[in-house]
Amino acid sequence: MARLLALALTVPLAVPVAAQEIRPDDQARMDQLDTATGRALRQVLAIGSDEDVVLATNALRGPAMPADPALAETLTGDWRCSMTKMGGNMAVVAYPPFRCRIEARDGVLHFDKLTGSQRTSGTIRPIDGRWIYLGSTFVQGEQPRRYDDFPAEIDTQSSETLPDVGVLEVTGEGQARLILPLPYRESILNVLVMTR
Repeated sequence: MARLLALALTVPLAVPVAAQEIRPDDQARMDQLDTATGRALRQVLAIGSDEDVVLATNALRGPAMPADPALAETLTGDWRCSMTKMGGNMAVVAYPPFRCRIEARDGVLHFDKLTGSQRTSGTIRPIDGRWIYLGSTFVQGEQPRRYDDFPAEIDTQSSETLPDVGVLEVTGEGQARLILPLPYRESILNVLVMTR
């Protein structure tokens, strides 16, 4: 069932924001976040090297802090972000750091992965104590699609531009991770580890 997402950020992000509906397929992916994490880690432990196990556990290490709308402004700015893909085609694939940015636009937090061949762009909203990410994955040279503009049915063969859904977890000062469960391509779990 589709879930209505709304945001009311405090000053200085106090601009009213229209409600946003999450696609049913993406809600199903979010509902399977813990299951996908377990499946991915099981594959890493079963067939991965010792180094793979370290990469996977480091990407997921540390408890997440509750999403506090009053602290939204502290998320804005430039970040270094390293993608770790787990499960699926390979046990683990880890990439060197890329550039990412979070900025406030019209009262909403926007996230952009700015470098690398695979990118993502979308919004971050506090929902039920978590920062929920709704965006678009796309390849360098293409334009991202607004999350609201994706059709109900997704044809994964016709485009590399696909819906992205996940949770942004702040794990400490200058430390966060964007966890993307069950992406449409390659892996079972993507974790974008963010530092600054």
